[in-house]
Amino acid sequence: MRLNPFSKKKKKNTVERGHREPIVVKFFKEKDPDKTLRVNIDEEAAAEENTAGASEEENAEATGKKGHARFIPNDKFFTVTVYAFTAILAIVLFTVIIVNISPVLAGVKRFIGVLSPFIIGAIIAFILTPIVNFVDEAFFEKVCKIKKPKLRAGLSIAITFIIFFGLIVLSIVKLAPEISESIVNLYDKSKTIGPAIGKKITNLLNNLKTSFPTLDIDMITTTVNENLPSVFSVAGDKIMAFIPKIFSTSYSIIHVLIDILLAMAISIYMVCDKRRIAHAATKMVYCLFKPAKAGSFIENAKESFQIFTGFIIGKAIDSLIIGILSFFILNIFQLKYSLLVAVIIGVTNMIPFFGPFIGAVPGILLYLCIDPVDALIFAGIVLAIQQFDGWVLGPMILGDSTGVRPIWVIFGITVGGAYFGFAGMFLGVPVTAVIVYLVNKMVDKKLNEKHIEVQ
Repeated sequence: MRLNPFSKKKKKNTVERGHREPIVVKFFKEKDPDKTLRVNIDEEAAAEENTAGASEEENAEATGKKGHARFIPNDKFFTVTVYAFTAILAIVLFTVIIVNISPVLAGVKRFIGVLSPFIIGAIIAFILTPIVNFVDEAFFEKVCKIKKPKLRAGLSIAITFIIFFGLIVLSIVKLAPEISESIVNLYDKSKTIGPAIGKKITNLLNNLKTSFPTLDIDMITTTVNENLPSVFSVAGDKIMAFIPKIFSTSYSIIHVLIDILLAMAISIYMVCDKRRIAHAATKMVYCLFKPAKAGSFIENAKESFQIFTGFIIGKAIDSLIIGILSFFILNIFQLKYSLLVAVIIGVTNMIPFFGPFIGAVPGILLYLCIDPVDALIFAGIVLAIQQFDGWVLGPMILGDSTGVRPIWVIFGITVGGAYFGFAGMFLGVPVTAVIVYLVNKMVDKKLNEKHIEVQ
């Protein structure tokens, strides 16, 4: 952002940047401030007003009585009155909200549900905007040498969204049937896995009885044989009952499809009009704040945006690579349900720090029920992949994108997961990183103003 209007103008680039052109804020001095203070007054009306005022004063002196003093506006008293009225209104509004907290929360939830297409569309546009800029600059501007910015913008937006929606359709068409088939097979096998594991445990207990005759193994064996099959049967029923809840919402299917289509259309419009949105937001910031504070606010917003988007895009690429790598390695070792387990590993890898452990637990339990050797092989594969991710792939893609210490990572995951579930566990880290960055910048500014340096 260029804030100095007196700086020398640089030569314009031969290639226009179009929608990637930065927002420029210019300051100017008013040439003739007296013009804004001039008021057109009717001379005859002014003369009559002065004559009437003089006659009133003469009458008051003649009668010996003073007239009523006119009210003179006072800016100070007016400001105090506005503040007092605003404070009283805020207290009343807060009291009403507390008393009617349940209807208010229900209304807020419904309002968020109505805005869900806009929220989803904004998230999609938020993620795809850096990709659109990269395609525009790296391919169409430098490789294809297209000079028209509107043409470059249209082509880059079209290609980015075609690839994005194509991947979504491909995943639905190819991955969803295989994953659902794996889940159904697991449900069918859950009825036979229980007795098989019970038999293995019985053999183990019999061996223990032979080695340790004093132990009461018969009671343990009876309990296991009676309860273990029912446990697996109930678990399978719970899984099949929970699966429809994953893919269903409180809306009807038609409403969900309409929301998805609206979100796609909104995301396209937001990416196309991103410069207009940024221009309007910049005007609003400079309208509400003083120039120095407005510039600082915009700079902090840009830094926060880079931290947030850098982490999300980098972590998404990292998790996609880890999921694909897991799928190929599991197929090399000929482990069953490789696609389902690879998807679990890739999705849970989006969660920093705890993600690899969360993704490994379901796979280990699954292969432990099938074959303990497969579970041991899977555990070794996951350990090797996560070491590769932590030492090679992660630093290569992410670097130090968040800049926060592990304690803050754990804090963000814990608090975000407690309040917002899986999405909170993922988004808690970049949000914490942004908050830590802003707080550190504010503290450093205050210390510099006080001429204090802490070493």
